[in-house]
Amino acid sequence: MKLFSLINAVIVISLILSQSSYSLPRFALMTGSKCGTCHINPTGGQMRNEYGVNFSMDAVPLRATKEDDFSFDAKVTDNISLGADYRSQFMYDQKSKTSTFQSMTTTLYGAAQLTKKITFYFKHDIVNGTYNGLFGGIYNGTEVFGIARVLPQGWYIKGGSFLPDYGWRLDDHTAYTRGGDLGFTGAGFHPGLLFIPNYKDIGAEIGGYIQNLLITAGVFNGTGHSTPIDFSKQKAYSAKLEYMDKLGSINCRVGVSGYGYKSFKMGGVTVGLATANSVIVILGEIDWTHHYLAGSTVLEGVHTMAALAELDYRIIQGLWFTGKFDMFDPLRGVKDNDMSPSTNSLKRITIGLEIFPYSFVEVRPQFRLTLEKPSIDDNNVGLVQVHLWF
Repeated sequence: MKLFSLINAVIVISLILSQSSYSLPRFALMTGSKCGTCHINPTGGQMRNEYGVNFSMDAVPLRATKEDDFSFDAKVTDNISLGADYRSQFMYDQKSKTSTFQSMTTTLYGAAQLTKKITFYFKHDIVNGTYNGLFGGIYNGTEVFGIARVLPQGWYIKGGSFLPDYGWRLDDHTAYTRGGDLGFTGAGFHPGLLFIPNYKDIGAEIGGYIQNLLITAGVFNGTGHSTPIDFSKQKAYSAKLEYMDKLGSINCRVGVSGYGYKSFKMGGVTVGLATANSVIVILGEIDWTHHYLAGSTVLEGVHTMAALAELDYRIIQGLWFTGKFDMFDPLRGVKDNDMSPSTNSLKRITIGLEIFPYSFVEVRPQFRLTLEKPSIDDNNVGLVQVHLWF
């Protein structure tokens, strides 16, 4: 319990200090750049633009294996580009002493620059084309939207089917601040928040920068696209404010996010710090919910909390040490009790390496230690993930 208290205190203190003082957010923090600098989507994540492709070739892989005499171009024509992400993993379960290979995702992207200010974009996950949501509903993983940069000061309007802008857009959907474990732990509640893999909704978003302050706001059907058309009096809404600046030699970001649908409310705080030499990056996020949303069903009186803390240390270019702590409290305000394990908090520590041996290739060996009450012996997992992209 002393370890739990210490880790929780570190997260809270980090958030307090940052206020007083999904793409990997780490790279945006390293460079002090906006997410839209490397990605087609102005809120980050998914397909990279030309700058993002070049960054992947020059600033990410090991210098010893970087091929200076090789160039790569994802453009089909001057105005049409393609992209892709493939993730797979090998998992070893310590308790059952069994292992498995898994194809996690095979995602294709496409973007067409229709005019100087209008972009058409799509994303489709071949492996996870649909996802069976909790309490019914089948969620189609395809995103299709248009981006119109027609407003003053470079502000944009986005319309179609896409993921609302909320919190850190992590590539690790198993974080409890994102989709979590999707019920695989056997807990009484789905251990994770709303935005499961390939979640998206139909709606519109507006966003842009006022100097160093990012502002986005969106309105959606709120059903997670589980039905093709949904007339309703109640819509979902999202909003995010994120301030980025430099404090001496430290790049920093602090943000607040909100999401609501019917009587469900969710709010969170994010913080990120990176040293000027891009050696150390720290990320944190805490989210609270009022009620609980599963699919389009609201569980009244169930209030949850999820938290994430991540420390990344760049040993050399192309080789990182990573440490993560995340937790999920399915009944906020109710103390953990051995007699009611389904209401108890889940805590998890993950340590590992991230190796980028070549351009567009990533290998992640990791060990994940799960902490719960009552304790379960040998329920830890070893992982080796492989990521290819362009």
